[in-house]
Amino acid sequence: MSSTQLYPEVIDNTILNQRPQGDIYLPIGIEGAMGAAGTGVVGTTYTISRVSDASLYFDPASTLFKIVQLLLDRGAGPVKVTPSVKSPTAATLAARQTAWQNQEADRQIRIRLTDSLLAADHAALATSCDNAALLQCKQFAIVGAAKATAKAALLTAATTAASKKLVYTGPGIVDEAGVVQDGNFAAAVIAAMVAKNANPADDLDTATVPKIVSLEQTAAGYDLLRRTVVGGVAVNDFEDLLQGGFSPLMPGLNGGVAISHLRMTYKTDSTFDALMTRIIIDQVFTLVRDYCEDFNQLRKGNTPTTRTQLASAVEALLKEHSDWIQPVLLPDGITTGYGVTVTASGDQRQQIVSYQGAVVRGIQTILVSGNLTIAA
Repeated sequence: MSSTQLYPEVIDNTILNQRPQGDIYLPIGIEGAMGAAGTGVVGTTYTISRVSDASLYFDPASTLFKIVQLLLDRGAGPVKVTPSVKSPTAATLAARQTAWQNQEADRQIRIRLTDSLLAADHAALATSCDNAALLQCKQFAIVGAAKATAKAALLTAATTAASKKLVYTGPGIVDEAGVVQDGNFAAAVIAAMVAKNANPADDLDTATVPKIVSLEQTAAGYDLLRRTVVGGVAVNDFEDLLQGGFSPLMPGLNGGVAISHLRMTYKTDSTFDALMTRIIIDQVFTLVRDYCEDFNQLRKGNTPTTRTQLASAVEALLKEHSDWIQPVLLPDGITTGYGVTVTASGDQRQQIVSYQGAVVRGIQTILVSGNLTIAA
């Protein structure tokens, strides 16, 4: 319709576009081996938002395609995908590391995945996330072990890949088709949930994992991981694994499969015994960085006015997210706050932003202490 029309009316010019993904707060990047029928180029990173594109580039027969499809089906797209090799060439650590270098430098990628099931590869992927931090890219990885891996081996794998940037999960899962899938699929379903979680203060403990029928079972028909009583002593495989740096899936409280607790494999102390700690620390930096860039702070003069403006903005950002990071008692011993200061370096080339705060911890246990009476 011509814009010169004089007759007064409201005209419908709505266009419906397909948008197969939901809101993503922590975008995902994945590396893996594409199938022989894939048309993708090794080492090239593709932004995939449609299953049809993943099928074309990576081959529907490949594990890489199936994991990407899983992510898109759960609304965790678009996904950045870097094929490291093409079948029949076997994926080596060197080939994976070459692909990882491309994702390390991508600031948009926050969660890293791989189709590998080898503990050595997982440890190297954690190192890759550390490398990303050198470029101010805030990334962490979620990986999984092969199905039918025993509890002791899962603990060993988590210890081998101990890192403040790695979540190790399992066991295998049974998908909607009744097929038992390896832990790399379990890692993907968790990554999809974490990627869509807008509130890092929600650590997803006991959250039901969608589109998963059950966890893998033993030949006798029992869950591979469970809680039992042995010789009058309670044995909790999930707690043992969590203490060992592993983040197991568990039977849901109301059926299905649920997240038990997500933690980093680092266990020298308890500072990173929750994934939410990693996310909150990274997210606060990201908020401050984005403010500085969006409001052209790097283009302004280093004056008391600009420093005051930045300090005020950072204080407001932290207050806005007090459910992530709480104020602390300031040096005056009376007031609480974040103690934000912005100072200039001696040569006036830098503005140095400082702040304080207490990272919120999630509730791990609720102890019910009843005091009941009965009529005598």
